[in-house]
Amino acid sequence: MSLTKKITFNTIIHTFGKFTGSAIGVVILGLLARYLGTEGFGYFTTIFAYLFFFSVIGDLGLYLITINELGREGVDQKKIYSNIFTIRFVSGLFLMILASSLIWFFPYPLLVKFGALIISISVFVMMLDQLIVALFQKEMKTKYAAVAEIVGKIIYLGLTILVIKFDAGFLAILWAVVIGLSIHFLINFSFARKLLAFKFAFDKEIWKNILKKSWPIATYMIFSMFYFKADTIILSLYYPAQTVGLYGAPYKILEVLIAFPAIFMGLVSPHLSRAFSQNNLKDFKRIFQKAFDGFSLIIWPMIFGMLALANPIINLIAGKEFIESVPILQILIIATGIIFLAHLSTFAVVAINKQKQMMKYYIFAAVSALVLYFIFIPKYSFYAAAVVTVIVEFFILIASWLMIKKTLKFKTNFTVCLKSLFASVVMFMILYLTNFGLLFSVILGGLIYLIIIYLNGALKKELIEKFIKTKTEECWSG
Repeated sequence: MSLTKKITFNTIIHTFGKFTGSAIGVVILGLLARYLGTEGFGYFTTIFAYLFFFSVIGDLGLYLITINELGREGVDQKKIYSNIFTIRFVSGLFLMILASSLIWFFPYPLLVKFGALIISISVFVMMLDQLIVALFQKEMKTKYAAVAEIVGKIIYLGLTILVIKFDAGFLAILWAVVIGLSIHFLINFSFARKLLAFKFAFDKEIWKNILKKSWPIATYMIFSMFYFKADTIILSLYYPAQTVGLYGAPYKILEVLIAFPAIFMGLVSPHLSRAFSQNNLKDFKRIFQKAFDGFSLIIWPMIFGMLALANPIINLIAGKEFIESVPILQILIIATGIIFLAHLSTFAVVAINKQKQMMKYYIFAAVSALVLYFIFIPKYSFYAAAVVTVIVEFFILIASWLMIKKTLKFKTNFTVCLKSLFASVVMFMILYLTNFGLLFSVILGGLIYLIIIYLNGALKKELIEKFIKTKTEECWSG
């Protein structure tokens, strides 16, 4: 099977798992929003935002390092992966204990503090699970991740329904999260051990080498954390839980959507890394261009579709109590599209070993975001939080894109991107001017978009035929 179809097939399989899991997650989100209300959902959002800070610090950039290291030729995969997994285990455990201790010094209700103790278990499990998914992506075995995703979410959904039925309360909801994610992890762990018999390992030289490579990525992630999650924390310090809940609902939708670019780039990144290490810039540029075209076909209809249908989407998912979240969703969907492309450029920056040179931009973005958050959130609430998020994400996209262009000196072809934009604008205008139900509007919008990109050549007939017939030609070379 060709590289294109391997990546496409595994992206589809993993995306199917994520999509199915996310669809279940959206149902859970709707149940939680209605059961907890804006105040309870605000507490729920605050707990995850708080623990996110510590999980990012404990990540140490190991996800990207794992993908790239396992993608290099001639490495002892078992030895390397065992040491990376151990580093993640130690760092994750330490940071979750630290987070559970420091929460008592924050001005949050006891319910939030006890909730953080419970959810720290699930966050630790998620940190370990992320590295296992990296192994599946490298081995092109994402079907395992899909199975674990679906089973874990079904269990979580079932437990959530039981908690609501018996009105067991807020903390019981959190235990449902822990159980669902733990089962998800255990399924992935059992599959991973069959692929690679890794174990705890403490090789001083490997730890030193891994941490030397990962610290620039870790620093970037820590600073990016400030502009990705600090808004929720700062909002929670100035406004009541109801306001945080209104912001948290569309933010959860954003988090569901940005799972896709991480999956896709997790599969593409090793090939970018290998092409660059072999000084094969022709392959690097071709793969990068194809990835950009693929993202372009997704980003524009996602943005314009959400702009047109934000009201019925929020009403369906979270309920009328969250209707004030509609303009927030419309702003954050722009940030989501930017994050899609930023995944491509930032993963490529790591592949060409320019993460250290990007450091100054990450620091600038983080400092600017914090300053803007503290200036504008007290006055403009979640509107300021959403707008600043868009601005800062766009800055990172431009900085990383220019870094790649400066290093490799190649031009990006925007033909597919512009054709997709045109089709999406037409789709938006039709959806905006009509007043059909949500389901019919989604189907109509999807058909309009697909017909236009097929007619204007953005979606090539040959590509569809090759994938359907499962031919083995390298369509990425065309």
